[in-house]
Amino acid sequence: MFRVTTTLSVSIAGGQTVSASSDVIEADAIDSIDIDLAADDVPVTVEIQPGVSSQLHALLLSSTFYSSDLTYVFNDGSSDADETLTLDGPQMFSAGNLTAISVDPTNIKLTMAPTGEAATVSIFVARNAT
Repeated sequence: MFRVTTTLSVSIAGGQTVSASSDVIEADAIDSIDIDLAADDVPVTVEIQPGVSSQLHALLLSSTFYSSDLTYVFNDGSSDADETLTLDGPQMFSAGNLTAISVDPTNIKLTMAPTGEAATVSIFVARNAT
């Protein structure tokens, strides 16, 4: 069992910092992977977990390059979610907001447009085992 907490922080240059932390999350498994993406418009599919969205406790996406050229879509193994999202900054999902996605996210399809630049996308997942 892994004990995970999340902390989000937003800082204004020369000003205020706002942060929030979660309670301790009990997760059966954690996974961390780095994916190298070329600027070639070819989707790269990454398995993030084998089950339903309620098994995910935390999902963090970050990249060495952020842009409207870097997009992703959640996939349940056979169908894509209704919306393609843009990775234009670090993004954190919890079990609560992942249930709003139109599919149970077992995969993420990442794509870098040819107008972007090569990037390494990092994915961290804390989840329950099946």
